[in-house]
Amino acid sequence: METKIIKGEMIRDQIFGEVKAEVARLHEKYNQVPGIAFIGFSCVPLAKYNIPMHLQMAQSVGFRVYKEILGNDAAEEDVFEVIDRMNADKGIHAICLLQPLPEHLNPVRIVNRIDPLKEVEGFHPQNMINTMIPDLKAGMYPMCLPTALYEMFREAEFHIPEESEWVFVLDDGFMTNALTRMIVRSAASVVVPKDSPVMFINKNSVHLADHIRRADFLVVVTKFPEYIKAEWIKEGACIIDIYSNLVKEIPSKADPSKQVPIIRGGINVGSVTGIAGSLLPIPGGLMTVVMAILFRNTVIAFKNRIKQPNPSVLSFA
Repeated sequence: METKIIKGEMIRDQIFGEVKAEVARLHEKYNQVPGIAFIGFSCVPLAKYNIPMHLQMAQSVGFRVYKEILGNDAAEEDVFEVIDRMNADKGIHAICLLQPLPEHLNPVRIVNRIDPLKEVEGFHPQNMINTMIPDLKAGMYPMCLPTALYEMFREAEFHIPEESEWVFVLDDGFMTNALTRMIVRSAASVVVPKDSPVMFINKNSVHLADHIRRADFLVVVTKFPEYIKAEWIKEGACIIDIYSNLVKEIPSKADPSKQVPIIRGGINVGSVTGIAGSLLPIPGGLMTVVMAILFRNTVIAFKNRIKQPNPSVLSFA
């Protein structure tokens, strides 16, 4: 069987181009550009690559960029202080909390502190509610993760069959992390057809292989690189790999004095090629487009602020 590898570079570049053109138009019209702030933590294994990449890409489309990198031992009050300052800054239209957070911090409480008008990823509880209950018609921004998947499927002309079975495999840490669990379930509510059965399964389950063998769509979120075995995969299944793991660092071919990361997801691409019908891999798959959607939402946040300079700030903090 031929396995179709669905990568995100083309749709990512298209969205980046659209965002860059719109930022230039907004600057010409208002003499202002969207401001985006990144909050990160030095304890994250990929932080030294991930944070600079976000900053560089945001600058490349013309955003005004802010950053705050906190230490591993940052207390909740320290993070709240940073968020409150960014919430009050009129030059900041979007706040991105780079995941994951140190284990001692409660991610729901942290995200909940962000002004929902500036929380453009769709992770704020209010924004998740709007995602899961679209009839409210109160959503300000499309949630980045499912929107990125939708865009990639549309660009690849990929059709989701009716009554297809979806299996989400998560680590124990993700299953118990309230924010991650909410994100995955919110995303599933958007992407998975209403007539499709859905299973959320712990990676450590003794029945893991049995559930995976039934999956028409397998979504993997794990910190264990290449954990899923090829013999578990149903022939023709679509596999969506989400979590990026730093496996090792090696000298760059272009400049041996610099290190480059080797990144892998929960799937070994080579082992499932010829078994899976399609695959969104790590690196180069879904998460490539998520950043582009984040930037597009940042432009929406800027426009909302221009139209309504003093909106009511809704918060559950």
